[in-house]
Amino acid sequence: MTFKTIIRSALVAWLFLLIAIATPLTGRAQFLHPKIATKEATIRNVVIMPAKVDVVRDSMKGPEGMAAESEELSGRVEHLVAEALEVKNVKATTAGTAPSADGDAEQKYTVADIQARYDDLLPRIVKKRSDVKKGRFTMGDEVLNLNLDKSTDAIVFIRGQGQKLTGGKKAFVALVGGAPAYLRLTISIVDARTGEVLVYTDPVYVGDPTTAKDSTLRKPIDKSLDKLPR
Repeated sequence: MTFKTIIRSALVAWLFLLIAIATPLTGRAQFLHPKIATKEATIRNVVIMPAKVDVVRDSMKGPEGMAAESEELSGRVEHLVAEALEVKNVKATTAGTAPSADGDAEQKYTVADIQARYDDLLPRIVKKRSDVKKGRFTMGDEVLNLNLDKSTDAIVFIRGQGQKLTGGKKAFVALVGGAPAYLRLTISIVDARTGEVLVYTDPVYVGDPTTAKDSTLRKPIDKSLDKLPR
Protein backbone atom coordinates (compact mmCIF):
# COMPACT_ATOMS: atom_id res chain seq x y z
CA MET A 1 0.00 0.00 0.00
CA THR A 2 1.50 3.36 -1.03
CA PHE A 3 1.79 6.39 1.24
CA LYS A 4 -0.73 8.18 -0.97
CA THR A 5 -3.22 5.34 -0.53
CA ILE A 6 -2.72 5.37 3.24
CA ILE A 7 -3.41 9.12 3.38
CA ARG A 8 -6.50 8.74 1.18
CA SER A 9 -7.84 5.92 3.38
CA ALA A 10 -7.23 7.98 6.52
CA LEU A 11 -9.06 10.95 5.04
CA VAL A 12 -12.03 8.78 4.05
CA ALA A 13 -12.17 7.31 7.55
CA TRP A 14 -11.99 10.80 9.06
CA LEU A 15 -14.80 11.97 6.79
CA PHE A 16 -17.08 9.15 7.92
CA LEU A 17 -16.28 9.90 11.56
CA LEU A 18 -17.09 13.56 11.04
CA ILE A 19 -20.41 12.62 9.46
CA ALA A 20 -21.17 10.28 12.35
CA ILE A 21 -20.64 13.10 14.86
CA ALA A 22 -22.02 16.01 12.86
CA THR A 23 -25.17 14.28 11.69
CA PRO A 24 -26.51 13.70 15.19
CA LEU A 25 -25.71 17.33 15.99
CA THR A 26 -27.73 18.73 13.10
CA GLY A 27 -30.22 15.96 12.47
CA ARG A 28 -31.32 14.92 15.94
CA ALA A 29 -35.07 15.09 16.29
CA GLN A 30 -37.57 15.35 19.09
CA PHE A 31 -40.04 12.55 19.51
CA LEU A 32 -43.31 13.47 21.20
CA HIS A 33 -46.03 11.12 22.42
CA PRO A 34 -49.36 11.80 20.63
CA LYS A 35 -50.84 13.18 23.86
CA ILE A 36 -48.12 15.84 23.95
CA ALA A 37 -48.02 16.54 20.21
CA THR A 38 -51.78 17.17 20.14
CA LYS A 39 -51.72 19.01 23.48
CA GLU A 40 -54.18 16.51 24.92
CA ALA A 41 -51.85 16.48 27.91
CA THR A 42 -49.54 19.22 29.16
CA ILE A 43 -46.34 19.11 31.18
CA ARG A 44 -46.05 21.85 33.79
CA ASN A 45 -44.31 20.25 36.77
CA VAL A 46 -41.50 17.69 36.55
CA VAL A 47 -39.04 15.98 38.84
CA ILE A 48 -35.56 15.42 37.40
CA MET A 49 -33.89 12.18 38.42
CA PRO A 50 -30.13 12.39 39.12
CA ALA A 51 -28.38 12.66 35.76
CA LYS A 52 -25.79 10.04 34.79
CA VAL A 53 -23.15 11.47 32.46
CA ASP A 54 -19.90 9.57 31.93
CA VAL A 55 -16.93 11.29 30.32
CA VAL A 56 -13.53 9.79 29.51
CA ARG A 57 -10.13 11.27 28.71
CA ASP A 58 -8.90 9.89 25.38
CA SER A 59 -5.11 9.80 25.01
CA MET A 60 -2.67 7.94 22.78
CA LYS A 61 -2.72 5.19 25.40
CA GLY A 62 -6.49 4.84 25.12
CA PRO A 63 -9.50 6.12 27.10
CA GLU A 64 -9.45 6.45 30.87
CA GLY A 65 -12.29 7.25 33.23
CA MET A 66 -12.83 10.68 34.78
CA ALA A 67 -14.95 10.01 37.85
CA ALA A 68 -14.79 13.47 39.43
CA GLU A 69 -15.33 15.25 36.13
CA SER A 70 -18.24 12.94 35.27
CA GLU A 71 -19.94 13.69 38.57
CA GLU A 72 -19.44 17.42 38.13
CA LEU A 73 -20.69 17.32 34.54
CA SER A 74 -23.74 15.30 35.57
CA GLY A 75 -24.72 18.04 38.00
CA ARG A 76 -24.16 20.76 35.42
CA VAL A 77 -26.23 18.99 32.77
CA GLU A 78 -29.03 18.34 35.24
CA HIS A 79 -29.13 22.06 36.06
CA LEU A 80 -29.01 23.07 32.38
CA VAL A 81 -31.90 20.76 31.48
CA ALA A 82 -33.92 22.25 34.35
CA GLU A 83 -33.23 25.76 33.01
CA ALA A 84 -34.18 24.73 29.47
CA LEU A 85 -37.46 23.27 30.70
CA GLU A 86 -38.30 26.34 32.73
CA VAL A 87 -38.04 28.41 29.55
CA LYS A 88 -40.87 26.18 28.26
CA ASN A 89 -42.94 27.08 31.36
CA VAL A 90 -42.16 23.75 33.02
CA LYS A 91 -41.26 23.92 36.70
CA ALA A 92 -38.39 21.53 37.36
CA THR A 93 -37.50 20.04 40.74
CA THR A 94 -34.60 17.67 41.40
CA ALA A 95 -35.27 14.27 42.96
CA GLY A 96 -33.25 15.24 46.02
CA THR A 97 -35.64 18.08 46.88
CA ALA A 98 -38.91 16.60 45.58
CA PRO A 99 -41.62 16.14 48.24
CA SER A 100 -42.00 12.54 49.35
CA ALA A 101 -44.04 10.69 51.95
CA ASP A 102 -41.18 8.26 52.64
CA GLY A 103 -38.03 8.62 54.66
CA ASP A 104 -34.79 9.65 53.00
CA ALA A 105 -33.23 6.17 53.08
CA GLU A 106 -36.25 4.44 51.59
CA GLN A 107 -36.61 7.14 48.95
CA LYS A 108 -32.97 6.69 47.96
CA TYR A 109 -33.55 2.99 47.26
CA THR A 110 -36.73 3.76 45.36
CA VAL A 111 -34.97 6.33 43.17
CA ALA A 112 -32.18 3.83 42.44
CA ASP A 113 -34.75 1.18 41.46
CA ILE A 114 -36.58 3.56 39.11
CA GLN A 115 -33.28 4.64 37.59
CA ALA A 116 -32.39 0.99 36.95
CA ARG A 117 -35.78 0.35 35.35
CA TYR A 118 -35.21 3.28 33.03
CA ASP A 119 -31.72 2.07 32.13
CA ASP A 120 -33.27 -1.25 31.09
CA LEU A 121 -35.77 0.54 28.84
CA LEU A 122 -33.40 3.10 27.29
CA PRO A 123 -31.68 0.79 24.74
CA ARG A 124 -35.09 -0.05 23.27
CA ILE A 125 -35.99 3.62 23.01
CA VAL A 126 -32.68 4.47 21.34
CA LYS A 127 -33.11 1.63 18.85
CA LYS A 128 -36.58 2.79 17.74
CA ARG A 129 -36.86 6.42 18.77
CA SER A 130 -39.72 7.14 16.38
CA ASP A 131 -41.92 4.66 18.29
CA VAL A 132 -42.21 7.30 21.02
CA LYS A 133 -44.54 9.10 18.59
CA LYS A 134 -46.71 5.98 18.58
CA GLY A 135 -46.86 5.77 22.37
CA ARG A 136 -45.13 2.37 22.47
CA PHE A 137 -42.76 2.87 25.40
CA THR A 138 -43.68 2.80 29.07
CA MET A 139 -42.04 2.13 32.42
CA GLY A 140 -45.37 1.03 33.87
CA ASP A 141 -47.05 2.37 36.96
CA GLU A 142 -44.04 1.42 39.10
CA VAL A 143 -43.15 5.11 38.81
CA LEU A 144 -45.88 5.68 41.40
CA ASN A 145 -43.50 4.14 43.95
CA LEU A 146 -41.64 7.44 43.99
CA ASN A 147 -44.60 8.93 45.89
CA LEU A 148 -44.12 12.28 44.22
CA ASP A 149 -46.31 15.27 44.91
CA LYS A 150 -49.69 15.01 43.15
CA SER A 151 -48.89 18.13 41.15
CA THR A 152 -46.00 16.35 39.39
CA ASP A 153 -46.84 15.65 35.76
CA ALA A 154 -43.68 13.90 34.64
CA ILE A 155 -40.26 12.54 35.53
CA VAL A 156 -37.11 13.47 33.59
CA PHE A 157 -34.26 11.02 32.99
CA ILE A 158 -30.88 12.20 31.65
CA ARG A 159 -28.04 10.01 30.44
CA GLY A 160 -24.87 10.97 28.60
CA GLN A 161 -21.49 9.90 27.28
CA GLY A 162 -18.63 12.10 26.23
CA GLN A 163 -14.90 12.45 25.86
CA LYS A 164 -12.15 15.01 26.01
CA LEU A 165 -8.88 14.67 24.14
CA THR A 166 -5.35 15.10 25.43
CA GLY A 167 -2.99 17.36 23.48
CA GLY A 168 -1.33 14.38 21.81
CA LYS A 169 -4.64 12.83 20.80
CA LYS A 170 -5.86 16.15 19.38
CA ALA A 171 -2.80 16.30 17.14
CA PHE A 172 -3.32 12.68 16.09
CA VAL A 173 -6.99 13.29 15.26
CA ALA A 174 -6.09 16.40 13.25
CA LEU A 175 -3.50 14.49 11.20
CA VAL A 176 -4.95 11.01 10.88
CA GLY A 177 -8.58 11.22 11.94
CA GLY A 178 -10.72 9.97 14.75
CA ALA A 179 -13.60 11.04 16.95
CA PRO A 180 -13.34 14.62 18.28
CA ALA A 181 -14.24 15.65 21.82
CA TYR A 182 -18.02 15.50 22.28
CA LEU A 183 -20.95 15.08 24.63
CA ARG A 184 -23.98 13.04 23.58
CA LEU A 185 -27.07 13.18 25.82
CA THR A 186 -30.40 11.39 25.96
CA ILE A 187 -33.34 13.09 27.67
CA SER A 188 -36.63 11.32 28.37
CA ILE A 189 -39.74 12.81 29.95
CA VAL A 190 -41.96 10.11 31.46
CA ASP A 191 -45.55 10.41 32.70
CA ALA A 192 -45.42 10.43 36.51
CA ARG A 193 -48.60 8.35 36.80
CA THR A 194 -48.66 5.91 33.88
CA GLY A 195 -44.94 5.61 33.13
CA GLU A 196 -45.48 6.40 29.43
CA VAL A 197 -42.53 7.98 27.64
CA LEU A 198 -43.93 11.35 26.60
CA VAL A 199 -40.81 12.97 25.13
CA TYR A 200 -37.45 11.67 23.94
CA THR A 201 -34.58 13.69 22.50
CA ASP A 202 -30.81 13.25 22.20
CA PRO A 203 -28.79 16.45 21.81
CA VAL A 204 -25.08 16.36 20.90
CA TYR A 205 -22.37 18.91 21.65
CA VAL A 206 -19.09 18.71 19.70
CA GLY A 207 -16.22 19.98 21.83
CA ASP A 208 -14.66 19.36 25.24
CA PRO A 209 -17.65 19.03 27.61
CA THR A 210 -15.51 19.43 30.73
CA THR A 211 -14.33 22.93 29.82
CA ALA A 212 -17.31 24.22 27.81
CA LYS A 213 -19.23 27.13 29.29
CA ASP A 214 -22.75 26.46 30.53
CA SER A 215 -24.16 28.76 27.87
CA THR A 216 -22.43 26.70 25.17
CA LEU A 217 -23.62 23.34 26.51
CA ARG A 218 -27.11 24.74 26.93
CA LYS A 219 -27.62 25.52 23.22
CA PRO A 220 -28.06 21.94 21.94
CA ILE A 221 -30.28 21.16 24.95
CA ASP A 222 -32.53 24.12 24.17
CA LYS A 223 -32.68 23.11 20.52
CA SER A 224 -33.57 19.53 21.42
CA LEU A 225 -36.62 20.71 23.37
CA ASP A 226 -37.88 23.43 21.05
CA LYS A 227 -40.92 21.37 19.94
CA LEU A 228 -42.11 20.85 23.51
CA PRO A 229 -45.32 22.91 23.80
CA ARG A 230 -45.17 25.86 26.19
